[in-house]
Amino acid sequence: MIGFMQKHRKYLVVVVWASTIAFVGAGFVGWGSYSLSSSANAVAIVGDTNIEQNKLQREYNRLYNIYNQLVGGTLDQEQAKKMGIESQALNNLISQTLMLNFARDIGLRVEDKEIIEEITTIEAFQSNGKFNQEIYKKALQENQLRPKEFEESIRESLLLNKLGVLLDIPLTQLEIDVLKSAYFVEDKVAIKTINKSSIEFTPKEEGIKQYWEENKDIYQTQRGYEISMLEINTDSIETDEESLKKYYNDFKNKFLDNNGQIKEYKDAKNDVIREYKDSQAEKEALKEYISLRKGENKNAKNIQVFEGDEKYNIDFINALSQAKEGETLKPIKLEDRYITAKIIKIIPSVPKEYSAARDEAKEDYIKEEKSKTLQSMAKKELKTNFDATNIGFISKDTKSIQGLNEDESLEFVSQLFGKTDEKGYILLQNKIVLYKILDQRIKNSDTINENLKLLTQSGTQMKGRLIEKELLSYLLNTYEVIKK
Repeated sequence: MIGFMQKHRKYLVVVVWASTIAFVGAGFVGWGSYSLSSSANAVAIVGDTNIEQNKLQREYNRLYNIYNQLVGGTLDQEQAKKMGIESQALNNLISQTLMLNFARDIGLRVEDKEIIEEITTIEAFQSNGKFNQEIYKKALQENQLRPKEFEESIRESLLLNKLGVLLDIPLTQLEIDVLKSAYFVEDKVAIKTINKSSIEFTPKEEGIKQYWEENKDIYQTQRGYEISMLEINTDSIETDEESLKKYYNDFKNKFLDNNGQIKEYKDAKNDVIREYKDSQAEKEALKEYISLRKGENKNAKNIQVFEGDEKYNIDFINALSQAKEGETLKPIKLEDRYITAKIIKIIPSVPKEYSAARDEAKEDYIKEEKSKTLQSMAKKELKTNFDATNIGFISKDTKSIQGLNEDESLEFVSQLFGKTDEKGYILLQNKIVLYKILDQRIKNSDTINENLKLLTQSGTQMKGRLIEKELLSYLLNTYEVIKK
């Protein structure tokens, strides 16, 4: 929260205004609202400060709209409840109120003239670049906001901003040196690789079955959908010269040559035929969609479609996965055809019987046993002075390691720089890599200087988050918090 304000001070009040409008707008369209009493009772008390219900409603709607956008506008109240959005909204307000209490107690204040100055700079309240009081009053009135309520939210935001300035503590030289060591260190490494393919293992039936018993929840059937479906193929659309010419004249800007000039009809005809058929197929599919939705379509066929079915593209499967029983999907294009479908029944995923899961379980069982054998071999090797190939100095940016492919190299480097032992092993998907750290050094100064600004910014943000976390922990022990 403080970190955001430090980075975006210039836009802070605009954010407050937008959030306030989002709160009211969400209430109007019915998104994100939940049952609240109309009384003025507080939903929580932090120290001596009440958190009122309307404030919680605003924060709830703000979060709801964010999540709703992330899932493409499909979020409903049941999902919001499972996600704990209401609790998150209340916790956000408690954290904010703790900060506000602390800011006031250490003597920070916001003068009325500061609020006036900020409000008069909001473009939504301006006319010809100047603040217009009539526009201001009308905007608040249209959004059912009282000036006092809105101006108080501005006061709180400015107060939090002032606190953020105090908490904006730059990195010390020691902290910068520590970050340099962490990010710019290079290890001189020697490695030895043992491939999983070199291990022989023949599983017994009882071993496979036991492995399946212990992991049966992993092996699930595909989720499926019983649907009533119609397809309109573009090749089924008939054409005539008059219709094609009319389509060309209506949409000739779609038919351009390599120089961006409109093609003559005779040169564009093949493209016109293709586009015309596609547009007509889509229109026909929309008609079928309407009759299917009303339950009046007798041409639809009932089929079952399962996730992972390669006959249908990912857009169609995703649309099915987001739909509810009884819902009708608008036409979706699959290569040369349009499909519209009504979901009759959702077939849930369930654990497979052993006979159906055996082959998958066998493969996973073999992989697991080979991995165990690899690790056992590696542990034995580590007790000896094993022979290893010196691959020189590597850093966190290294993308290629001798004897490993690109993905293996990236995984090896990622794990290696999280290790604290001088020698050890790293298990990859198809092999195990034993390593020895022979030497360490810091990258040359030119490399450090090129990246130091970005590193310092990241370190400052990290420090800010840690300071805020510790401050909130302190404030929770300082101010009594009562949730109603």
